[in-house]
Amino acid sequence: MASDNEPRRAAAVCRNCGTAHAVRVGPDGEIRPIGTGHGTECTCGDGDLRAISDDAAVLEDVNASDL
Repeated sequence: MASDNEPRRAAAVCRNCGTAHAVRVGPDGEIRPIGTGHGTECTCGDGDLRAISDDAAVLEDVNASDL
């Protein structure tokens, strides 16, 4: 089990483009996408990522007209 001082893995959604990313969340709350090469930003260039904690959070982002 990771200590509180180590980054944890999570999923996050970009508030700008809606893309989901695998991320690391640091002990200070900084969200960094894994493997994109864009630092703390989404591949769209926006840095507004929201970590998701459960399936309900993902479903809230889905627009019914997109289904």
